[in-house]
Amino acid sequence: MKNLISIPRSLRVASFLNARRLLRSGATVIVSLLFAQAVFAADFTVTSPGFFYAINGNQPNPTLTLVRGQTYTFAVNAGPTHPFEILSPGVLNNNISQGTITYTVPTAVSNYAYVCSIHRFRGQIITVAPPPPTIRVLSLTISNNLVLRSTGTNGWSVNPEFSTNLTATNWFALTVLSNSFLNGINETFCGRPPGSNVFLRIRSQPN
Repeated sequence: MKNLISIPRSLRVASFLNARRLLRSGATVIVSLLFAQAVFAADFTVTSPGFFYAINGNQPNPTLTLVRGQTYTFAVNAGPTHPFEILSPGVLNNNISQGTITYTVPTAVSNYAYVCSIHRFRGQIITVAPPPPTIRVLSLTISNNLVLRSTGTNGWSVNPEFSTNLTATNWFALTVLSNSFLNGINETFCGRPPGSNVFLRIRSQPN
């Protein structure tokens, strides 16, 4: 049975800046800057202990689960006869035995694979949709219509819904008259639901 790896994003170590002011005659100020080299950890380490790959210590040829649109790095340290190749668009420095591969996962709904380009043993790359953004209601104005302001992203649509009974599972969509997105805020104009005592919620989905 192949292993399944759920991949967190790597933490990056930022560079440091030290400044020291050295006073000289004539009020001249000399600033000495010391930069430490930034260190970036790869998301995956790839080795070839045999006629298979080990990735982050998981073997043989584990299935990788990657988020569409995200960029990942692979630190490859395989044998010279086992070059690592990702069969997908969006790959830089592909098909190598030593070095770093950068892979930006396509946004299309599709799965891919990685292979030894010589011996053709392989593993699967499963792609998943990015998680939904956190939606927070900022304000609600009620008149003949509703004006709802909420946080979000321009890649996700806002769908207001209403219910008259929280114990029921049925929620009904409000009629959206217009929606605009600016600086991380959705402003949605929609029709007023019937009745005077209703509950509102926002459902978001990718565009």
